[in-house]
Amino acid sequence: MLSRIKWLSFSIELFLAVPIFGNLAGEAIPYLLCLISLWHLGVFFISRSEDQPVLGSVLGIIASLLNFFPVIRLIAHAITAIVLIFEIQKAPGME
Repeated sequence: MLSRIKWLSFSIELFLAVPIFGNLAGEAIPYLLCLISLWHLGVFFISRSEDQPVLGSVLGIIASLLNFFPVIRLIAHAITAIVLIFEIQKAPGME
């Protein structure tokens, strides 16, 4: 179950790292990034309860809070997506 949740988090972050979609979501729908921040908070607690890596979720929360800086927002979401894919690949039982 956690694997699917992490894959969904990765997909969301990758989507927001694409300039067209990330800027549209950041400028037109700023509350969406607040919801995504809450999503990452939930994934953080689930990951922590199952002793899985939590860095991707923490970076996701930070990336969502950087919504006010357009270029930094895109870079932060790209970095978060990269960290999440490594977490999915490296964590035991997450393949």
